[in-house]
Amino acid sequence: MFPLKIFTSSFLLYSVILYTNAKMGLIEQLDKLLQYSGWNNLNDLKFIHYYKKPHFIQHLEATPTRIKNYDYKVRVLTIYLGCTYAKVMQNLYPIIRNLIQDCQRKFYIKNDFINGCFSTKKLLNIISSLIVPLATLLKGAMNTLYLLRNKPWCNMKSYSYMVSFRLEKFENIFDHINKHIQSHYNIFAYHEVLKTVDNFFIYIMSEINNDTTQFCVFVPFDKNCLWNECIQEYKPSIDVYLPLLFLEFITKKIKNYIQTVITEKYFHLGFIFDPITEETTLATSEDLMELELEFKETDEYPLKPILIETL
Repeated sequence: MFPLKIFTSSFLLYSVILYTNAKMGLIEQLDKLLQYSGWNNLNDLKFIHYYKKPHFIQHLEATPTRIKNYDYKVRVLTIYLGCTYAKVMQNLYPIIRNLIQDCQRKFYIKNDFINGCFSTKKLLNIISSLIVPLATLLKGAMNTLYLLRNKPWCNMKSYSYMVSFRLEKFENIFDHINKHIQSHYNIFAYHEVLKTVDNFFIYIMSEINNDTTQFCVFVPFDKNCLWNECIQEYKPSIDVYLPLLFLEFITKKIKNYIQTVITEKYFHLGFIFDPITEETTLATSEDLMELELEFKETDEYPLKPILIETL
């Protein structure tokens, strides 16, 4: 009986040591991540609300991570990141919304079916080659940070794993569109596509806005700022407005904005993209940080094409 007690005590002590060492390793990994310059430059938020308490990024960076508050800190940082990424999507949405309305005007008001079809294809290409890859990277960063936790996130509605679920839905947008198109071989398919895309973004942005209302306290900003900036920059050419040139201009503007986001709010936060596994991982001291992401610019159909044809 006595040897059994010794064995039990030794096993428990050994388990405690292993647990402590494992958790200290996670703490060290988190603290290294927070040393990346991007965390200090996240200035989109005043603070976030979590468990009815305000949390500031400056305090989170400066406060040493302890074993007892490790999981809590990971969750707070994940929410902070989610709020940051929510603002990115809020900045992009007015551009997508205005492009959808422009396509609809070509069809319903101007009866300009040729430019309407072309503009719709261009819109889908923007979503496929720019918006979807961005959402994938941002979701990957949130997931990677979340997986640093020691204990699973409790499935509580009041403190859910915000925004990441919304970003994931963008990856399936073309499956969603194809599912809702009844016909693929006439002009009305374009109308269905525009309506489906519009409803999809309205629904997703409504969910994102609900998340941000619960958790995020932003520095005041104009959600239409990026779109208004596009209009102002293109204004010198407005008198000789050419729809196709404007779409090219908008595409480049979105691409530049997304590249800035990926540099400042992804790479500079210590995340890298593994092209082999197509997953986000944490950067190590051996990694050479690639601060630019190459996006393919193409006039072809999106990466997941919509099965519609012109007349």
